[in-house]
Amino acid sequence: MRIRPTVRLLVLDQQQRILLFKFEDAVPLHPALPNLTIYWVTPGGGVDRGETHEQAAIRELWEETGIQVDQLGPWVWNRDRVLRFPDRSVLFRERYYLVPVTTSEVLLTNLLPYERNVYRDHRWWTLDEMERTDEVLLPIGLAGYLRPLLAGNIPAKPITLEE
Repeated sequence: MRIRPTVRLLVLDQQQRILLFKFEDAVPLHPALPNLTIYWVTPGGGVDRGETHEQAAIRELWEETGIQVDQLGPWVWNRDRVLRFPDRSVLFRERYYLVPVTTSEVLLTNLLPYERNVYRDHRWWTLDEMERTDEVLLPIGLAGYLRPLLAGNIPAKPITLEE
């Protein structure tokens, strides 16, 4: 099985809203939900050869949002997930970074062609909106995982998310 190091970004604006993207994909993103192809997820992507996770996170933030930062907030979560494609399975080793930003303006001009094909929408979510929605937010339980971070309880070392 191929292993893909991946970064995910918990982008928080000054109102403590998190930026999520709505995607419609051909490959379900959760094994327990085989019909799950439309979902909201944090920005992020793969770590390229020769990049650190931090460099990849800064690059992915710029590519997907147009937002530039010089440094990230803390690495707060880990998650492993397997995606089963028709011809192979890939283990995504995800690191989630907290990324406080001073702007809520999102520019999509740097999206890669694949991202443009699956992109449907983006928005800034409050914790309350996340807890009330019927839409699928990934990772499952995102609002509950975020609550301590928004209260200022940053883990001393990254927490492993279980799904």
